[in-house]
Amino acid sequence: MGWIKNVLLEIGREEVAKNKIVTKTKQACLFVEDGIIKEITDAIPSTATNTIDAKGYLALPALADNHIHLDKGHFGGKWQAVIPMDSVAERIEEERSFLREFLKDTPKKAQALIDLITERGATFLRVQVNVDPVSRLDNLKIVKEVLEKNKHKLDYELVVFPQHGTLRTEAEGLLSEALKDDTVTVLGSLDPATIDTDIEISLDTTFRLAKTYQKKIDIHLHDRGTLGIYEINRIIDYIEAFGMQGTVQISHAFALGDISDEELIPIAKRLKQAGIAINTTVPIDIRALSIPVLRSQGVSVNIINDNIHDHWSPFGTGDLIERASRGAEVFSWKDEVSLAMALGFVTKGLSPLDIEGNQVWPKVGDKANLLFAKAESSAHLIGRVCPERVVMFKGIFVSGNFK
Repeated sequence: MGWIKNVLLEIGREEVAKNKIVTKTKQACLFVEDGIIKEITDAIPSTATNTIDAKGYLALPALADNHIHLDKGHFGGKWQAVIPMDSVAERIEEERSFLREFLKDTPKKAQALIDLITERGATFLRVQVNVDPVSRLDNLKIVKEVLEKNKHKLDYELVVFPQHGTLRTEAEGLLSEALKDDTVTVLGSLDPATIDTDIEISLDTTFRLAKTYQKKIDIHLHDRGTLGIYEINRIIDYIEAFGMQGTVQISHAFALGDISDEELIPIAKRLKQAGIAINTTVPIDIRALSIPVLRSQGVSVNIINDNIHDHWSPFGTGDLIERASRGAEVFSWKDEVSLAMALGFVTKGLSPLDIEGNQVWPKVGDKANLLFAKAESSAHLIGRVCPERVVMFKGIFVSGNFK
């Protein structure tokens, strides 16, 4: 790649007046080679050629969408609003009627979603792919092919997701068959009580399959209230029984938003001990789970897109910075430090500065997966959702232009 000059880097924070914190920055030059940041200097060597001028854009870690569906959607095709339904089970019944028909357009629509998300700064996607008795393994085959065509601009993980229920899907051997695929690294699951109607058999099946095929687990948990809390505690019990600490994530976990902060703390301690990460869209139509409490207990939290314009929701811009900004608004993260730290929820925890204001990124040897934004600081980017961005993946510019 070579040298990139006039790159804005965050180097610390300063209290310029009582409780008024500002982010300190400086102009720097980056030398990128073989997908790695090899040098960080104040000036480019006089012998350098073919340099790129970043024109003062702020360098940040590239974004990571830890939960996205690329199949079953409307985005990239004809507009369609959502048909009113009352439950997850009804949504599943609805999709049975169109899954086969949608397959022919899935390549085009999946590509449209990938373009949307990556152009906003994401270079990693954890992709949920339907495996079910209707579409069987066809969605998996199609989405894999699309992702492979985009390996020049993203890394990915594949999750085989039994949207119609773990037990119903595995009754036909579909999960076992899908898990034999080496490109699949995660086994999905959902709502053991309300979809599989048997918490113990559902969780036992999920954990035994994951253990057998050496896969991680991502459980989509929509169940609310005491039922959802009970399921979360049972998930932790199964992690302990199967020795799978650090390999399980829970997406949505709406029930965590149905309890008080005092009730959440002991559950958060168990989540931390089990190494469970939580994926959330920070919903605004229901009470969002308390990210501040989870973070205070050391639980990893990712803010995600999930679904973008499909039969579940007509909303979503694909912009993880916008999602993080929404999280900041929901939890009143208004000051410079809180806004800046919100970036870490969409970068797998990476931020230029730590909570004390020490520079921790970038360092020589870091991967050159970068988001350049026309912003004064991370806080500015989160607060204003600055739209001017340039994306680098493995040392190659893959989206945007410096203006």
